[in-house]
Amino acid sequence: MDFKDHRAGFVFTDIARFRARLFDRLLAPHGLTTSQAWVLAQLFVEDNLPQTEIARRMDVGTVTIGGLIERLEARGFVERRVDKDDRRVKRVLLKEAAKPIGRIMTECGKQVNAATFVGFGEEAAQNMMDNLIDVRRNLLAALEDDQELKNATDILLAQEADPT
Repeated sequence: MDFKDHRAGFVFTDIARFRARLFDRLLAPHGLTTSQAWVLAQLFVEDNLPQTEIARRMDVGTVTIGGLIERLEARGFVERRVDKDDRRVKRVLLKEAAKPIGRIMTECGKQVNAATFVGFGEEAAQNMMDNLIDVRRNLLAALEDDQELKNATDILLAQEADPT
């Protein structure tokens, strides 16, 4: 398939769908969904976020994020607190009980990555990740007027670039 072919979007979408489905299967025995894990991942990268900011970063509605946070709260992984400066804002904080599930999420992510890169040598897999990060940057640059698309990935990439 020519890289300029319009079907490239289908391939990217399928990769994301298949990875999410595999991640869901690996998380299911731990009572967690990929969506819930993505909420936790945002908080592991940057804790104490407003609920609306988590919704923005995940590109979902505030009602959807509210349900996800409710389920995480019921499991004792997060708590919501009213913002001290603006009582209309609810902040979401990780609780100590989330740390073990964070380690499980990391392990499941490693398993998904291992399945993703079967047959790739280490250098080829690293080159692909570097190229995909470049693709991500290119698309974000093309959407320069929509900087609200930035999320935890941007924080992690900045940390890699400047490990101080």
